[in-house]
Amino acid sequence: MIENLILLRYLSIRSGEHHVIPDSICNLWNLETLDMRNSIIERLPRGIWKLQKLRHLYMNGRTSLPRTDNKVGLPNLEVLTGIDLNENTESLFAKGRFPKVRKLRLHSSSWRVSKLLSSLHPMRHLHTLKICEILQLSSPSSIQLTLTKITLERTDVGSAMTVLGRLTNLRILKVVGGEIQNTLFCNGSSFHQLEVFKMAKVNVIKWSMWQGAMPRLQRLVLESCKFGIMPPDELCYLTNLQYVEVLNPDPKLAKMLQQLQKRDRCKLHVYPPLHLDSTN
Repeated sequence: MIENLILLRYLSIRSGEHHVIPDSICNLWNLETLDMRNSIIERLPRGIWKLQKLRHLYMNGRTSLPRTDNKVGLPNLEVLTGIDLNENTESLFAKGRFPKVRKLRLHSSSWRVSKLLSSLHPMRHLHTLKICEILQLSSPSSIQLTLTKITLERTDVGSAMTVLGRLTNLRILKVVGGEIQNTLFCNGSSFHQLEVFKMAKVNVIKWSMWQGAMPRLQRLVLESCKFGIMPPDELCYLTNLQYVEVLNPDPKLAKMLQQLQKRDRCKLHVYPPLHLDSTN
């Protein structure tokens, strides 16, 4: 029986047939890593709180955390992925139940405005956040979050750019999949520490960027993106921009890319290569 393996530190279950975690797993007091990414788990059992030495918890996605009425948490947890973003999840974060988490991946299951960023304030070690399918983020109660890297998947990030642009430590922002129905707007005081901005497989209706935005941006990556209106000319005048990578470009990018090619200090990589008209 698995509960007899009391010295076990790492456990990976790779079967899609498990819809619940056996209670016996929660008696493995020395467990440090539980990997259930290849199993379908709707909700973690209450006994998960007994795994006080747990450092890495990997779930498949949209797995709910159990409710708790006391102050119990997972004080040594550093990586938490594949968790459903709901009111209970935000409450547990806000109450400081995961004080050492460095990396967090969440899946939203409801079309509501999320207070996630405010709930993350007690996580003093959190630097990487990945969110899938979230409708809208509300402004955090404090912009002094430790987050340095955020990835948004299948999300209309247009409404979140103002919020994200205020985060003082954000260095890397990735947007993957979906359509930005509202204007992708960057005001002049936004993203002051951002160094890398990547968009992949995103349809952008309009991108508006004021002078002064992203002053420290060094790397811009656009992969298989489509633009209703060309990216703003301001991108061509970012003084710290060193490398631009464009993969499977929309033909509407050609004009901007031609301008970038004329800049000696900015390295441009386009694949497949564009044959631009040098006379225009």
